[in-house]
Amino acid sequence: MRRGPQLVESTVGLLGRHKGPVTLVGALTGTAIGIYSDEARSLIGWTWSHVVAGGTLVTLAAATVFSLAWWARGITERRRELRREVVRHSFDIHADDFEEDLPSDNAVIGRQLWFLERRTESADLVVLLHGLGLDADDFRPFMNVARQHTAAITLFGHNTEESRDGRYRPIGLSAHADLVSGAINNLQRQYPYKRLTLVGFSVGCDMLFRLADLWRDHPERQPKIKAVLLLDPNINHSTMVISEKVAHLAPDRPLAELKRIAQIPESLIELQNVCEYLHKISGKDLAQIQRHAADLWDYWEPDGQYDLFFQRIDRVRAISDRTRVFFSIHFEQRFNDVVARARQRGIRQVFDLRRVDHFEFCKDSFLKHEVGALIRGG
Repeated sequence: MRRGPQLVESTVGLLGRHKGPVTLVGALTGTAIGIYSDEARSLIGWTWSHVVAGGTLVTLAAATVFSLAWWARGITERRRELRREVVRHSFDIHADDFEEDLPSDNAVIGRQLWFLERRTESADLVVLLHGLGLDADDFRPFMNVARQHTAAITLFGHNTEESRDGRYRPIGLSAHADLVSGAINNLQRQYPYKRLTLVGFSVGCDMLFRLADLWRDHPERQPKIKAVLLLDPNINHSTMVISEKVAHLAPDRPLAELKRIAQIPESLIELQNVCEYLHKISGKDLAQIQRHAADLWDYWEPDGQYDLFFQRIDRVRAISDRTRVFFSIHFEQRFNDVVARARQRGIRQVFDLRRVDHFEFCKDSFLKHEVGALIRGG
């Protein structure tokens, strides 16, 4: 309500501080008008008759206002973008998070399940699940640029600092699934009006398969899911080369075991990927990772069998409005078999092959495009 007097005071102050230049400009303007008064009157008359009378001035004014508004909106959006930071949070783990009784060696009550979150005003919430032995930080580059509200969950005991914490000992696949289910439902309760999309990478897809099993058995725990994106899911034991080695490693001899896994690659790019992967997991609790890999190995059937895979795909499709499954070039030899069997079951527009490496599925450029397309229905 005091903006008028304040504006007058500030204007007077400004003129006072620049009295000399203002006086000079005023003198020059007055001289010019005196010398060219006839020309000035003609110019004003022409402007009035051609601009104002024709509505051009109104159009120019509207365009100016629109441009200024667009400019101001851009500045506001850029400032808002800078405030959208990826933040580390956690959920406390309670006994009521589990439907079934926990085995005695699954000591998780009173611990925490950690996740990364980057809030935006988007109507979509994207929850990301990482690969074997990895963690939520693998999705941080995508989260930094995503338009959607994003959250990436780290499995229990898979953070580097938890490898030295005796309270985070290995737990089974069933307990992992209960914890992830509770985290997803907690996020949906926090943001009930946001559409939920789940993205799994590598054995993160196995976790989504396990969640679909859990929600089938306990439908009251199933969140409302808009879309699911599976990136290089396991099919059977044939796609679990690394997981098999990890499942059978001896955690008390980490150096020798990791060296043995490093012998697997058959090409330079595969060697680069495996070395990067081994670097990431070498600082983790290998006993935790080995337990998870062993449970997943038992979760799948032998090479050449596809029944379990398609049963699990059907369960995932049943819990979401839209499901897409992408394979990398490493799955190229098996892709045609998968598509042929899918068509026999009447499944179309679900599977596709992307000519990228396995770990490129985690890159921000890939995820930004594919997650956006999935949410838009493309």
